[in-house]
Amino acid sequence: MKIKALLATLVAASTLIATSATAAAPANCPATLRFADTGIEGMEEMVRTYGEFQQKLTDVLGIDVRFFPVSDRTAAVNALQFSQVDIILAGPSEYAVMRARQPVKMMVGIERTSYGTAFVVHEDSDIHTLADLKGKRVAMKDPGSTTGHIVPSKMLHEAGLNIDRDLRVLLLDGARFEAMINRDVDAMGSGVRDVERLQERDPNGRYRVIAESDTMPRDIFVARGGIEDSCVAFVSEKMMEHSEALLEAILNPGERRKYRGARFVNDLTEEEYDRITRAYALVGYPLD
Repeated sequence: MKIKALLATLVAASTLIATSATAAAPANCPATLRFADTGIEGMEEMVRTYGEFQQKLTDVLGIDVRFFPVSDRTAAVNALQFSQVDIILAGPSEYAVMRARQPVKMMVGIERTSYGTAFVVHEDSDIHTLADLKGKRVAMKDPGSTTGHIVPSKMLHEAGLNIDRDLRVLLLDGARFEAMINRDVDAMGSGVRDVERLQERDPNGRYRVIAESDTMPRDIFVARGGIEDSCVAFVSEKMMEHSEALLEAILNPGERRKYRGARFVNDLTEEEYDRITRAYALVGYPLD
């Protein structure tokens, strides 16, 4: 009888804890939170990349978290504007665009290691500085990429080059590696980690970094402006409380290698992203 009574007590206690965890969400939180990542296109890739994270975040919040796939960065910004998505994981460039075009709210961020831009050339190249890229062909990532478009364009501008007249910039996304390996371009301006990826794809190749940027602002979970502050605070608090488990859930599928060694942070400021806004203006894409 004592064992039965003890079991009944434990069951009741666990039920109470689970109920309390679920009830902890403010009443003004949506019954369902729709989640997107600006770097993920389509439902299939979202499920493959974030399936474990979706389930873990649902458990942590006691709120149903569902995917909202987007086709590109522009679609993600529009989805926020028309209240089709509630939370977006965005890079610094995407956040700079979002906040310039609609009310959004900062949540927590992800601080990455080795997060910056690097320009790389073949070891036997006669290019040694960014100024030497005049008249050359440079591969970058895709439009709006922080480390693969906006920041490398800014670096070229600061080196005295006009990116429209002095050289040819090719936004090749994934094909940038092959273009570099095959010497279809003279240099590649992309994320620092892409230097390692380039070497992995071409183990017999020899490459040299000619310029590197400062560390970039952190990636950020962004809430649409219509979500109440108390709900945003609740979700942010829970994400920080369970940050290690959530990051592990992001890493486990193996699709988000860029977050290896990263950590969740809650000390983000708007000023941190002002440098990205200035970079947009500097390269001819003012956000206001």
